Amino acid sequence: MLRRSLLASAVMVATAGAAQALKPRPDNGPPRFGKLEDIVPKQFGGWRLDPYAGGGAVVNPSLEKVLNTLYSDQLSRTYVDSAGQRVMLSLAYGRHQSRDLQVHKPEVCYVAQGFQLQSAAKVSVGTVFGELPAMRIVAKLGGRNEPVTYWIRIGDKVIRGWLEQNQARVAYGLRGLVPDGLLVRASTIDNDSAHGFAVQERFLADMVAAVAPKDRPMFVGAADSGPSVS
Repeated sequence: MLRRSLLASAVMVATAGAAQALKPRPDNGPPRFGKLEDIVPKQFGGWRLDPYAGGGAVVNPSLEKVLNTLYSDQLSRTYVDSAGQRVMLSLAYGRHQSRDLQVHKPEVCYVAQGFQLQSAAKVSVGTVFGELPAMRIVAKLGGRNEPVTYWIRIGDKVIRGWLEQNQARVAYGLRGLVPDGLLVRASTIDNDSAHGFAVQERFLADMVAAVAPKDRPMFVGAADSGPSVS
């Protein structure tokens, strides 16, 4: 009996040690990337920062407090082109994508702001680095119609939708890792949603191409393997 008790205790200790060893651990070393403010150019591809516009986020104070807890870095800007078309850019970076701290999808944040979701669809955004999986939603608040294009990068993978987001997080967890993540969101105020989406796709393609090569994986993960050759 004593031998069995000692064996059972040894198994319990070994199991506890293995569980602790396999527990996903966040990377507390130097950050992979610099500040979003410095990474994203203020002018690129026919777009320039609109000095007279507000940021790209519509956030009430209570939600802002939650977002500041979730994200290590955020950037909201409005860009305008020579034709006067404006795109609101919102970026949110979270260094540790655990279950409690993972990037929140715009569907959640817009509804929390009182918007109604009119539609949601999985799409691909064309860039010189290939097609990036993305989501398109249309959010409406009173007379404001806001088409939105977004994608989420988790670790080295660009994903769309909650299922892919959780699958990516779990896959990293099984390797004992807690990945970082970035939400890339572009929106316009446009009653013609199709036109708004077209403007956003052009803007996002221009932005990805303009980011310095060393920083581009922050936006597209492992998709950055160099420009495609036709």
